[in-house]
Amino acid sequence: MATKKDLKSIYEYKPSNPRDPKMPSLERTSDYNNGSSFDDSDFYFESSIGVNDSSKNSQKEDNSSVLIDGLEDSKKNASNVIAKIKGINETTKTLEEKTNEELFTSEIVMPDPTSELNIFNAFANRKYRALEEMSRTKEIIKNTRGEVRLKLTEKEVKKILETFRSKVVKVTQKEVVIKNNKYGFEIYRNSSDKRYWVAASCFEEIWDPKKNSYVNLWSGNSFTGYGYHDFDQVINQTITMMTKGKTGSIIWRDFVTGWSKQKNRFYASDTPTQFTYSEYKKIVKWYRENKIWILVKQAKVKDIEDLMEENKMKRKTGEPISAMSTIQAKLLEPPRRASLVFGYPVKDPNYKGKDYANPENKLYEIGFAFTE
Repeated sequence: MATKKDLKSIYEYKPSNPRDPKMPSLERTSDYNNGSSFDDSDFYFESSIGVNDSSKNSQKEDNSSVLIDGLEDSKKNASNVIAKIKGINETTKTLEEKTNEELFTSEIVMPDPTSELNIFNAFANRKYRALEEMSRTKEIIKNTRGEVRLKLTEKEVKKILETFRSKVVKVTQKEVVIKNNKYGFEIYRNSSDKRYWVAASCFEEIWDPKKNSYVNLWSGNSFTGYGYHDFDQVINQTITMMTKGKTGSIIWRDFVTGWSKQKNRFYASDTPTQFTYSEYKKIVKWYRENKIWILVKQAKVKDIEDLMEENKMKRKTGEPISAMSTIQAKLLEPPRRASLVFGYPVKDPNYKGKDYANPENKLYEIGFAFTE
């Protein structure tokens, strides 16, 4: 075994040849001093051919000047690289400072109300853009194509009023609207083919004389209407459509004879009752406000609602209730829902004037249809 003296002798080791090139040196040398203590003696050699000492000295001076110039160029290149690195560092620092300032700000940033990314106004902005595009396209079509309908002459409008009288509900320079019973008719002149047209129209439930909102009657991909170059033919065709076909022969289920605002009930019968404009206006308002609650009762016909009311009165007075009332209740029909309600104007026999388009100068009837 190795003793402590043997271990100490390791540190006291001395090489036999201290100048052995393979032996590593433990001395620390600075890399920065290598350039300044550059030894160029290995690059020179002496020729055995007869050369003067002066030529040798001059050659050494030239070589040393070349080496010095190369060192100066390398120093300049190093300084340029260092300057570029410093510039890059400065720019990165400024960018970092700017980004930090942008990220960490004390100001409150509110959303742009006109931006498309705004959640609250996204649908509103989309709607406004659609309306703007629609108005723009309408204006372009109007400017390029011109008016869709031509104006009717005073003579033509006067003839329509004298022919249909109380059926006329709207008069303008371009069209005259007639309300017959369930359907109505619109007479106008088209600008594209220069023809007079009569088109069947559908009105809302229940028809309001002040609004006159209607749409053309379509069957499949075509609307119900006829066009002629002769104005008299259009008048005759309108009369035919008012009396024949789908728009003329209307089968009514029954007609309104009265109404109750407290009970939300229509009273119906086979014969219609004529209402004045003021009362008809009240019916229209009441129907629109309570449409889902209104029921239709047959006038002078006992239904289950009347039977329940009769039994209720008997209980109050103490009269006995028949046992047949339970069987009778199963046989009686309840009041039906009010649907397919159509109002239309009729002639007022007391009015002798010629202001036919005024809704106050007419009487009104209300009927229930089987189909739309």
